[in-house]
Amino acid sequence: MSLNRVILGLDISTSRIGIAAVTTDENLVFADTISFKMKEMPLLTRAFLFENTIGKILKVEQMHPMAVYVEEPFTMFSGGRTTANTMAKLQRFNGMCCYAIRRGIYNMDPELIPARTCRSLNEIKIPRGSNTKQLIIDWVSQKYPKDFKYELTRHGNPKPGTDDKADAVVVALAGLKKFKENA
Repeated sequence: MSLNRVILGLDISTSRIGIAAVTTDENLVFADTISFKMKEMPLLTRAFLFENTIGKILKVEQMHPMAVYVEEPFTMFSGGRTTANTMAKLQRFNGMCCYAIRRGIYNMDPELIPARTCRSLNEIKIPRGSNTKQLIIDWVSQKYPKDFKYELTRHGNPKPGTDDKADAVVVALAGLKKFKENA
């Protein structure tokens, strides 16, 4: 049994986690999301589910991460949409998931990368006022037309979670660039 050596990229939020894996030659070998459907589910339970699920994914997909990169959670308020409570909850959950990675994935410490740095390393330009989520989905779809598949809602929009999965791909590719710099 041959394991794929990959760079793992994660986009962590409290409702879903985007996961992507790329090889050192930038092939996309995995992209998906873990969704937490119950809003009342405690963060510790979500972190436990994440740890179990990521372990199963790595085993089933026969992937061996060489490095893990996580999109850094926001640390600034964004125009009234984010409360201090929401930011604190996201920071806590991100820390729990990073600890789960440390425990469960070959004693590997994940590295945090800001979203802006991920886009910059991939030369993704987002014009002011644009729909960032859609532009990221489009960019990943163009880069991986055969490997990055997603469904649309009945209104023609990407289904929820598609943006998380696309963000994880961008994180993995940015992580690969950082990994190669440090090699």
